[in-house]
Amino acid sequence: MGIKKLLSKRGQLSLEFTLLMLAVVTAAVVVGYHMIKTSLHVKNASIEMINTTSSATLQVLSKV
Repeated sequence: MGIKKLLSKRGQLSLEFTLLMLAVVTAAVVVGYHMIKTSLHVKNASIEMINTTSSATLQVLSKV
């Protein structure tokens, strides 16, 4: 009885839906991880650019 119920249309649909949802959630986790990693890299690059610009500005102003 258990095997017949597992192979029924309703059980097959449920299994396929579960696998689809698992794939969607996994893809969302991977994309979210890469978005966070990229945003942290952009933040660090922006901070370095601000520090470089600030240092250059202070050097030019100190000569004036």
